[in-house]
Amino acid sequence: MNFVIEESDKGLLRSLVYGQSVSVNISSLSKSLNKHRNTIQAKVNDLFKYNIITRPFYPFIGLFKEYPFLILTDADLLYNKSVEKWFEEDPHIFAAFRSRYSEYNTLLILYHKDIKNYELWREKLTVEGPLALNNNLITRSSSSIYLNDFMIKYNPNAPVYLMEEELKKNQKINLSGYHLDNLDFKIIKLLLGGKCIKINESQLSNEFKLHRSTILRQTQKLIDEGLISNPVCRFPNFYAPQGYILAVCKLGIKSNKAEFIKNIRNDPHITMAYTTNTGDYNLLLFAAFKDLDEELKWEVHNSALFPECFDKIDVHFYSLAGAIDVGHQKISLAVKDEKYMYFRI
Repeated sequence: MNFVIEESDKGLLRSLVYGQSVSVNISSLSKSLNKHRNTIQAKVNDLFKYNIITRPFYPFIGLFKEYPFLILTDADLLYNKSVEKWFEEDPHIFAAFRSRYSEYNTLLILYHKDIKNYELWREKLTVEGPLALNNNLITRSSSSIYLNDFMIKYNPNAPVYLMEEELKKNQKINLSGYHLDNLDFKIIKLLLGGKCIKINESQLSNEFKLHRSTILRQTQKLIDEGLISNPVCRFPNFYAPQGYILAVCKLGIKSNKAEFIKNIRNDPHITMAYTTNTGDYNLLLFAAFKDLDEELKWEVHNSALFPECFDKIDVHFYSLAGAIDVGHQKISLAVKDEKYMYFRI
């Protein structure tokens, strides 16, 4: 079902999802952690500077309604600037990962309105787009289609609990040259949980010439209608924190499926999950792991926990270093915004 954005709400929606009027509440953080606000401010500045977490924004979860089809496409594409520019600018590409599997070297994570529009998009690419210059390599691809209606877990910030265990074990975590300590992590956990974040009602009121109470009422309406969720910070790479890898897991579950699903809903490795019926597989998982050994331990643990549960398992790993683009920094509501304004989930 498509939603309708009122003209009066478009500017406010854009401002909220870009986070232009959303910020960390330093005073609230200082009070919650019983630390001086200057100490907290310096820590927050470093977390943003070293790209540990994003600045706060209102996630645009309406994307799942407007683009109800999630499509995973393995393709063989050239390594050149025109293809990478296409990754960054195409409004349907949520993420692109370079990784060699069989005859393919790229995973595209796409969102589309329906199958017809997806096929028209493919056709247009090979005629007009950058792939027309590259011998139509998009024809050498393999796609799997999933419905967002069958999403059973959506928690991109779940791996924060993996980081918590890592910090307990090692006392510090080194990320991009920044040494994350216990205070850093306490701040991260609060912000990723949507705590200590504020909206600048006065700024929005002045920008849109509306009373502050009207701004708050319209913001709540956007939340109630399922267009946005409450403001949070996120991991910049969406699927996994820095220092982790993304695993895309297709599972064939032959028994105890309900119990297994109940378990993964509380599993900090799993960020997104779908039920499906794609060939031999009936579950799709997006997961974060520290390394391949940790994923293998995860498989062994779940096989012991749910004996005779798994029929087939197909896991592909993607390094965040191979991510060309990640969509909550650029995914568009293109059908609603003629300027291809990018929104984040």
